[in-house]
Amino acid sequence: MPMFADGKRPSVSCVRKPNVEELEKMRSKADLLFAKAGDKTVEVEKAELNGCKLKEEVEKWFQKVEDVKVSKQKIEDLVSISSRDVTNVWVAKITEEIDKLLQHRLPRELTFSGDAFSNVQEELEKMRSEADLLFAKAGDITGEIKKAELNGCKRKTEVEKWFQKVENVKAKKQCIEDQVRGGASSSRTVPNVRVAEIMEEIDKLLQHSLPRELTFSGDAFSNVPFVTGSLKGHLFEENRKRILSLLDDDDVATIGIHGAGGIGKTTLVTHVRNGLCEKFNNDRCSGNVYFVTVSHGLTVSGLQLKIAKELRLKIEGEDEKKAAAMIHCAFKERNYSVLILDDLWESFRPREVGLPVGEGGFKLLLTTRNKRVSLEINNEKSRIIEVKCLSDDESWDLFREKLGDSAILSQAGDIARKVAKECGGLPLALEHIAISMRAADTVEEWRTVLDDMSSMRLDVVKDKVLPLLRYSYDHLRDQQLKDCFLYCSFFPEDHVIDRTELVDIWIREALLDGIENRERQRDKGFTIFKELINLSLLKAVGNDYGFAKMHDLVREMAVKVGKEKGFLIRAGEKMRDIPGEREWNEDLCKVSLMYNHIESISPDGAPRCPNLSTLLLNWNRSLTSISDLFFSLMDGLCVLDLSWTPIEKLPDSVSNLKNLTALLLNDCRRLNYVPSVSMLGKLREMDVSRCEKLRDLPHGMEGPVNLKFLHCFGCPAPVSGILSGLSHLEELTLCDSSEVKGQDLMKLMHLKRLTCRIRNVSEFNEYVMSQCFASLHQYNLTVGPGRLDDYFVMRSVEFVECRFEEDSPIVPGNVEGLGLDMCSGVEYLVSSASPDSTLIPLQTLGNLVQLFLDGLENFKGLIKPGVALPPGSLSNLKRIWIEECHGIRKLFTWSMVRGNLQNLEDLRISECLRLEEVIGGSDSDNNDDDGDEYRDDYGGLGISREVIIKDERLSIYFPSTAFTLRLEWLPNFKRVIGRQNG
Repeated sequence: MPMFADGKRPSVSCVRKPNVEELEKMRSKADLLFAKAGDKTVEVEKAELNGCKLKEEVEKWFQKVEDVKVSKQKIEDLVSISSRDVTNVWVAKITEEIDKLLQHRLPRELTFSGDAFSNVQEELEKMRSEADLLFAKAGDITGEIKKAELNGCKRKTEVEKWFQKVENVKAKKQCIEDQVRGGASSSRTVPNVRVAEIMEEIDKLLQHSLPRELTFSGDAFSNVPFVTGSLKGHLFEENRKRILSLLDDDDVATIGIHGAGGIGKTTLVTHVRNGLCEKFNNDRCSGNVYFVTVSHGLTVSGLQLKIAKELRLKIEGEDEKKAAAMIHCAFKERNYSVLILDDLWESFRPREVGLPVGEGGFKLLLTTRNKRVSLEINNEKSRIIEVKCLSDDESWDLFREKLGDSAILSQAGDIARKVAKECGGLPLALEHIAISMRAADTVEEWRTVLDDMSSMRLDVVKDKVLPLLRYSYDHLRDQQLKDCFLYCSFFPEDHVIDRTELVDIWIREALLDGIENRERQRDKGFTIFKELINLSLLKAVGNDYGFAKMHDLVREMAVKVGKEKGFLIRAGEKMRDIPGEREWNEDLCKVSLMYNHIESISPDGAPRCPNLSTLLLNWNRSLTSISDLFFSLMDGLCVLDLSWTPIEKLPDSVSNLKNLTALLLNDCRRLNYVPSVSMLGKLREMDVSRCEKLRDLPHGMEGPVNLKFLHCFGCPAPVSGILSGLSHLEELTLCDSSEVKGQDLMKLMHLKRLTCRIRNVSEFNEYVMSQCFASLHQYNLTVGPGRLDDYFVMRSVEFVECRFEEDSPIVPGNVEGLGLDMCSGVEYLVSSASPDSTLIPLQTLGNLVQLFLDGLENFKGLIKPGVALPPGSLSNLKRIWIEECHGIRKLFTWSMVRGNLQNLEDLRISECLRLEEVIGGSDSDNNDDDGDEYRDDYGGLGISREVIIKDERLSIYFPSTAFTLRLEWLPNFKRVIGRQNG
């Protein structure tokens, strides 16, 4: 049996004989090998004629070729005798040897000179040329690697060894160059063999195939997932998926995430980071994610240092501009980067820090407790996400997970659910409380915890949860914002706080002092209210920032802070009696007992509270009496609120509260007596609105000459005799039964807000023409014998049973709500382009928001035919209600609706006996042409019931998406839209 070139025999188990194709394949490759050997032999023989010698590596190669020749010949001999004696393994083995020899890279120079110093100058030039190619290749690869190293990657070991060999070649080459240029007088002192060896190394390095990926992620913690808790709740999971999706969106560069402290923002973005790490690690070096926790009060330079540390970038000692340029350059050189800034408290300009927001390959993801921070960093490529509390079911799931296996849940499960619910969906509270309850194995322990949770006495709440929430309070921007926040806790737990009610409390407490008038104070207060919502200290209810709630734990934090400042807050605790004597101490300054069930106040002794300035007893719906003794030692009381109580008589001791600035008694519907206020020289505000049984205002009303706010709406007590003594009034709200003369109103020079009924058109006109009326910011006036209606706009006037043919009114130019009820002498609102000969001047129409017309027997239409209506003249009009105006046949003409009623939302027409069309067929008053009926079922039949029409075709004329048309009791109605002439 033949042997292979390596001296090994094939296994006896190899019996399969070779087919013809395998033999031919071996022969073909052998021919190639022998041809190559022949070419190399010719080259070697020429060199040997010049005295050169065969290199050892080349000599070994030729020897192996000869061995292959021998093995092949043996195979051929066996095949010629009998192919049955030849196995497939023999042929395959020889073919493999041939392949190796064909693929072997022989050195470029097969020989070396027999003379160690012959042709050395020529060889040196070759070496230098080859070395330049190698060093250029190394330079290119170095540039590529440096970019990857900026992304935190490191060189692979194979690449590092290749560079080490390049450096070795460089050193050897330099040594030879030094010999040539230095002490040697001739290049012949450099052995030719040394040059050849270096050239051989260079050739191998040039031909070496480096891996496609030269580097790998070098930082052991770069793109490594953080350890974090699990996400609970479908909203958290939806937010996680949405954020990852937005990060893949080229149209999104910045994502702001806001929510209350402890709500899970950090957990959420940590999960997002881990998702990115998984993605980047599966596609090596395709991106990097950097996580920076930002502390409160951090400066631009401080933020730059934190970001640079994540980038492993040294910027210490550089100014902000230079540091920003370095950070910007570092991010730009990376393929794709996501920077997470966690717990950001203040906004900043990304460019000042060096963040390339909006430029390709960079994304900024930030978390904050303050929505304003997200909004201020907002740009056209930003998205904002709010993190909300968990639902009850989700809270229970998280609570059980953190609690672990607990056999007691079979007995105390309902109690445990209530404990979880007390956490208000706040993940931080749920986790800490659940962990603290792992050792609780009796029902009694769980009941105790529930009681302690309800009163916030639980240690884990006080030690772990409230301090985190307190951090939000401590770092509010100024004392004014802190004080305004604390007053939110005056309301009961889970109470929906009315913005206007809260801001009025702030104003009474002098938190908004220093602003010129109450209107501007309210504006400031509304701004602060919205800021508290943005800070996640309040939670908006609805979409217009008009109402909000406090999270239970946030409220408890505020109550705790307030207690340190002398606040006693027991609102909404279902108390039937006032707190005990021990709680009424001399350090008290604010007390809120609103929304309880207190029935009477008759303490054994007078509470000694000389520093008490605010006492809120409102909404105690069972409170009927207060002992005269109760107020006797409260000399510092400034604000007393008894509104919405059934109290019948105010104790006489109130008359001695000389520091009282606000007495609030609105909606005390059984109140029939208020003692004298003649000694209350500091009284600024009194509210007796809807005190239906109060027949007389307190004695001495004209005494406190500084009274600025008087509200008597719905109170039958007459006021006309005292108005002249209240010259400092800024706000006046009177009952519709109190008829006021225009001359009395003109004495109130400081009035800014007015709600009242004026006797007739003549006195109304006189008042409207006065400077006092021009100073009003807000008014709601009724002229004539009607009742006051709220138009829900800043400025409104309603004329009731007025005879305009005798006395034409002067309609204020800034009026927003206008009502005409049972008035005679009205055919058109605008009958002439001249302001002196029309009910409403054209320029006044532009401010109208609401228009109510009722019982106008002679009324024919809004605009008299022939009067040109400038485009946009009715652009602010949102509501038109018309009832019992029997003279109308066509409400609008084509010229009116075209470009004028784009914001109209509510059009109601009822009991107008002659009405045929909403939009007439022409601008003529007596057009009788038939038009295309808008709805066939109305044509000629009339409408005897309320019909609500909301049709896309109406959007051509009334484009507001909220537009609704209501028609009712229109016996002659034919169509909504008539045919347009021409």
